[in-house]
Parts: sequence; structure tokens; C-alpha cells
Amino acid sequence: MAIITIITTSGRQKVDLQEQNPIGRHSGNRIQIQDPSVSKNHCHITMDSNNMCFIEDRLSTNGTFVNNRRIKGKTAIYTGDEIRLGNVILILEGDDKEVSQMVEIGDVDEGLFSSTMSPQNEMRFQPEDRIENEKDLRADYEKLRVTYELQNEMNLERDIGKTLDRILARTFEFLEYDHGVILLADKEGIMVPHSYKTRRKDEKLRISSTLIRYVQEEKTGVISTDVPSDHRFNISESIMLEGVKSTIAVPIMIDEEILGMMILYSLEMTNAFTIKDLGLITAIANQAARIIKNALLHEELRLSFDSSIRTLSATVDARHPLTAGHSERVTEISILIARKMNLPESEIRVLKFATLMHDIGKIAVPDEILLKNGRFTSEEKALMDIHPLKTREILENFYFPLVFEQVPLIASSHHEKMDGTGYPLGLKGEEIPLASRIMAVADIFDALTAKRDYPKYIDNKTMSFEPLPLSTVVSIITKGVGERFDENVVQAFLDCLPEIVACFKGIMANPNLEEDLRYLGGNGAV
Repeated sequence: MAIITIITTSGRQKVDLQEQNPIGRHSGNRIQIQDPSVSKNHCHITMDSNNMCFIEDRLSTNGTFVNNRRIKGKTAIYTGDEIRLGNVILILEGDDKEVSQMVEIGDVDEGLFSSTMSPQNEMRFQPEDRIENEKDLRADYEKLRVTYELQNEMNLERDIGKTLDRILARTFEFLEYDHGVILLADKEGIMVPHSYKTRRKDEKLRISSTLIRYVQEEKTGVISTDVPSDHRFNISESIMLEGVKSTIAVPIMIDEEILGMMILYSLEMTNAFTIKDLGLITAIANQAARIIKNALLHEELRLSFDSSIRTLSATVDARHPLTAGHSERVTEISILIARKMNLPESEIRVLKFATLMHDIGKIAVPDEILLKNGRFTSEEKALMDIHPLKTREILENFYFPLVFEQVPLIASSHHEKMDGTGYPLGLKGEEIPLASRIMAVADIFDALTAKRDYPKYIDNKTMSFEPLPLSTVVSIITKGVGERFDENVVQAFLDCLPEIVACFKGIMANPNLEEDLRYLGGNGAV
């Protein structure tokens, strides 16, 4: 069952798709979206008998966009696609069941296979003088057309999961198989199911480990036709139980490295797959291998970058024993708030790095000030207040990819205030990046709920060295709305306060824990 997640300013809503799904602001639509940027009759999503989904614009004012491209005419949509209607985002999701629940690999001997094809042979088109009839020409054209279209689509998608789902969905357009699965090799080389498509929702797919071993060892694509009547497969219990009549399996490999494999099953026809089909699927697998390899390399670089940033952040925090872990906690709180506000994951990643690095400028603050036990003098506070500016200066010397170019500004703006009285630039209102406004709330929450060796003070009022009760902290933050904090950010913070407390109540010693839990309970939060 396909599902649409609707994301508006008021939150998220999941809707099961039916065969016909008119969408718009008018009450007559099956999916009604009350947003002024959505037309009364905006678009229409249809789902065919094979669970393929298509969307068509209905002459809307703001247009219908799929993955940031405005559509014209009836357009196929796939799991993971993002649809934009004015200010509203729709995301197409597949079956809620996990792939691991629907696919099982068993240790059963499979024997030999009827047809094979090396990945290196799939793109060998016949020369002009060898084309004898229109059928041969159409076969080569079909191979070129399908691989070209998929190549374009896969190159636009960076998420491996979405890429694999799209491959199975597009493949289904010209091969109406019953079960399709894509497996990827883990670090030990074990094949793990990652994407699955089926026309038989209640059936669990069982895959023979012998089939997997054969493709891995021989590094070749295979077809098995009329499996039940072939004497070589009489002991193939896993396939026999499912009644498989035709199987096609191809390796996903690059430079002799097996990244995974794609396996399709048909239970309808004795000879469901041909050598031409094997060539098509092999070509698709070859292109997928390049995309997957690039994505895996990108993931390795991302993990390395993440690790470096976290190490540097922890090193800065560790200069002061009582602030150790501060940047990590502020980051986690900021992410919870951002998700409550439905920020895109791309913006959340920028927020994460900016928050981890927001105090890096403190390396320019002398130890006698940073480690002082007691309240700062006005001169000492002035020196302490240079750290956001130093943060920006340091981060601007980093090389950040284009998507992270705002990290220095965001990280250095967490002490700006909505009324323009903050520092270092005196930014006001929406001049302050939204990520910085989120960080400002998370930063003061952590500061007020953690132990420090100087007394906490707000608006020149001196408070305790110890963590403040949650009720006091919430009161301080809510009173700062409009003057210090963004109202929408504070509301999102309040909405996810139970999650924030749950995340950190076991990490820091909190003398106010029982009082805090009573406060949450008394406000209907637990």
C-alpha cells in the first residue's frame, strides 16, 4: 500500500493512497489540504493495479513539482519522491513493512542455471551490417532507451535507498515480475536485502543462498526458466515452496568488486525472462553500481568529516570540565527542535555542523577567564563575548562544501537576539538565520540545566551554580519570546520538551529530577 506524507506548517499527516486521489483545497477532494498556496483542485494521483503511482497537475496556479521539476502531463512517481504544491510538501512512501521482514535467505543447493551473461557484455550493440530485421533494431533501441532514462533518474538521486526503490519500480514497467529484491554487501561481504517490490503483499520471499553464492563467485548474471520442471532443481526447496517458475539475477559490480545483486522472480510464466531481459537488467545493475559506489564513498567521507568535527568540538568543550559534552547536547536539542518544525534534512545537517562548532571561538579566550570560578567582571565578559566572532573567523578558514557555506554565519549567530541587542553583529528578527535562532534556545536550555562554576544570571539577576528546575528554565525562555527568542522556535521547543528531558535525564546528575518530572506531568507532557 502506497502512502503519502503531507508536510505543512501545522505538522505531518499520513494518508493511504487509493486508486483515485484528487488533491486540493476544495472539500470535494479525497485529500484536502487547507493551505492558501494550494489550488482548489490542484493535482490528481492515480494508482494502478500494480501499485504504480502517477501524478497529473490540474491547471493549478502554483504548479506541481516532483523533485523540484515542474511536471507537464501525467508523470510516474516513485517511493521517496518529493512533491511540492505551493508551500506544501508531499512525500510518497512505500509499504511500511521492513525489507528484512519480507525477505529471507535460506541455505539450499540450487544447482546450475540455464543462461548466463557477463556484466562486461551487456552493452554490446550489434553493428549496422549485422542488423537483419526491425526486431533486432527495436531490441537495441529498448536497451538504450531504458538505461538512458534510468541513468538520468539515478544521477539526480543521492540517497541509496531511494535509488534502489526507483530501480525496482522502473524495471517493473517493462518486466512485470512478482517479486524483486536488491541486496547490498555489508563489510563482511554478506548480502543484505535493502529494497523490495512485490505484487503479492502477503507472501514472504525466500531466496536461495546458493543462487547468491553463484552470482557472487561467478560474477555473472543468470536466468533460470521453468524451475519446477527442471530436474536440476528438484532439491531446490526454497524455490519450490514458492512455486517460482522463472528467476533472473545479476551482480551489481564495479571493477570486479561485488557491491550487491538484483534478483527478480516471476510466478506467472514458465519463460518470463529472456536473454534480452538479462541484458537490460545487467545494464541497469552496471549503472546502479556506479551510483552506489559514489554514494558509499560519499558516506565514508561524510562519516570521516562528522568524526573530525565532533572530535574538534569535544576538544574545545574539554578545556572546561563542567562544559564537557555541551556542544553535543546543544546539537541534539537543536535537531529535536528542528525536526519538530519540519525543517528539511538538508537544513538539519547544516544546523548540526554549525551547532557542534558554535563554541570553537572559545579557544581564543584566555584560561583565566574561561575557567574562572565566579561571575565575570565587565571587562572579562567583554573578552568572553568575542568568542562568536572568533568562531566565524576560524570557520571561514575551513573548506566547507557549497551546501555548508552558511555554517560560519549560523555558528557565530547563536548569541544574537530578536530585538537586535545581541552580539556580535546586532542582527534582528529574521536577519538571524533560523538555525541560529534554534541554537539560541537549545544553548540557553543546556546552560541553565547544567552545573557551572559560575552563578547563572539572566538580565543581571544572579542565580544558582546548580542546574535550575525545569519550571524556572521554561519560564525564563518563554519570557524571552520576542525580545531574545523566536516565538515559533520556543513553541517547537515546548512541544518536544518531554523528548529533550528523556534524552538527557540519564546523562547529567540532576538534583531537580523529581521536581522536573512533576512539572512535565502537571503540564500534560508525560
